[in-house]
Amino acid sequence: GVRLRLPLFRPALAQESCEPESLQPLWKIFLLGTGSRIGLVLAAMLAAMILADGTLTLEEAFQQLQRWDANHYIHLIEQGYDGYQENGEHLFLVFFPGYVWAVRLLRLVIPHTALAGTVLSCLCYGGACCYLYRLAGAVYSSRVAWDALLYLSLFPFSFFSGLVMTEGLFLMATAGACWYAWKGRWLAFGLFGALASLTRMTGLLVIAAGVVQLLWTYQPLASPVGKSLSRSWRPVLLRLPLVLLPGVGTLLYLLLNSWVDGDPFAFVTHQEHWYQGYLWISQVVEYIARYFVDNAGNSFGWSVWFPDLALFAGGLFLLAWGILRREHPAGLLAYGFCFFAATYSLSWLLSGGRYLSTCFVLFFLLAKLTEKRPALRASLLGGEGVLLGVYLCGFLSGAQVM
Repeated sequence: GVRLRLPLFRPALAQESCEPESLQPLWKIFLLGTGSRIGLVLAAMLAAMILADGTLTLEEAFQQLQRWDANHYIHLIEQGYDGYQENGEHLFLVFFPGYVWAVRLLRLVIPHTALAGTVLSCLCYGGACCYLYRLAGAVYSSRVAWDALLYLSLFPFSFFSGLVMTEGLFLMATAGACWYAWKGRWLAFGLFGALASLTRMTGLLVIAAGVVQLLWTYQPLASPVGKSLSRSWRPVLLRLPLVLLPGVGTLLYLLLNSWVDGDPFAFVTHQEHWYQGYLWISQVVEYIARYFVDNAGNSFGWSVWFPDLALFAGGLFLLAWGILRREHPAGLLAYGFCFFAATYSLSWLLSGGRYLSTCFVLFFLLAKLTEKRPALRASLLGGEGVLLGVYLCGFLSGAQVM
């Protein structure tokens, strides 16, 4: 019969595009990825000491990295969800527990909370780089895989992936899930997906990649449809529970809400304290543009609203280009589009750059776009490096880079 001609995750594509021998050993990628985050942490501490009015000790310079949500994660790790309250309310249930629980485990070895959180993030980023390098190398080429890691690591908001934040762990979990979906290893996919959805709400979106891969593998709608369905319905149904396994992470989060606050959806009420909810993307983009114009003369406009606006335009262009080219894996595009749309559906998007730093599909597309455009590649990498330094220094100096 005629098969669906969709460029999905498939082993054949890996064999056509990139021989495994052309890829670097994963231990090198892990060391480079982890080392890049440790290097950024040390550079940030040096910058904090230079920017300080007085004299900072190394411990105080390290404490300068614990800003914004990092402080909430530290309190949750040390006090628990029931103990960490504000005005008698469990407002911090809006922070998913995957990272909190993982750091608690690491504290058995590293008793210093902030240090344990930083080490975990750096190690997870190194692990994420391994999964992303193999996935991009299999789908595209070793050159594209390497460039994707460069774009990811130099992204102006990528420094969050090495701090006491969820970005490092979330990136590893989603990258691992997509890699195992491509390999057809559904139990591993489900476990990594469950970790992703336990770490961030958008982690549940890896199911999109899993469903697309499953449909490609068994082609239930290939012509003739009747014969395809009779052949594929049993293996599809047998694997479907594992494809939906990431939902377990979300279920555990709802159980946490119920245990702490007596309501599995308590986080919805607490989100109002943080001015968070959902809006149509058009409304979100409209208020971002309006706030940028209103604040173009101050720090808030350039630290929050300008990046949100610029990244929306850039991300939308890359996704549209990827869809129109029809040579990119549909599973990756589906995940990237869902993640991008979910990010720009938040009613108060103060951390758009940080959220998109984990949308690795965009960096894959950017690496592919510039594969044969060396001048554009050099300009983008150089610009990213400059802006990474700018926003890191802004973060350390108290700007609303969050």
